[in-house]
Amino acid sequence: MADRKLDATELATYQALVTAGNLIERAVTAQLAEHGLTPLQFSILATLLTQGEQRMRDLADAIVHSRSGLTYQVTQLEKQGLVQRAAAAGDDRGVQVALTDEGRARVEGAFPGHTALVRDAIFDHLERSELDAIREPLAGIVARLRERR
Repeated sequence: MADRKLDATELATYQALVTAGNLIERAVTAQLAEHGLTPLQFSILATLLTQGEQRMRDLADAIVHSRSGLTYQVTQLEKQGLVQRAAAAGDDRGVQVALTDEGRARVEGAFPGHTALVRDAIFDHLERSELDAIREPLAGIVARLRERR
């Protein structure tokens, strides 16, 4: 890559994006800690809640996390009785992970506060047109970065 410096607008945009992400993550971390969850664990449980049982590799791809890191987190969630693992049907090496009733209750209990925090931090302060203006370019960035993985 060529060594191209960011101009003032690019740098300010980058810094605003990173700072907003950091502040949102800090607030989300504190809110989820009230439910005994980290943001990553919440993401795992929320994905299982909304998408159902998942193969470990598909879950890792969905939440954009390494497979080894996911294995550790799923082990921690399994110890708490929030998820369970089983061999994938028809694949001796594959592992499926599913939400338990306790896991469903924990993530559903965390959702109202999480939603309120996200609304207060982001959506209550933006017009619908601004959401589109933010979402569309970010979706493109996410797609390009996923391709590089």
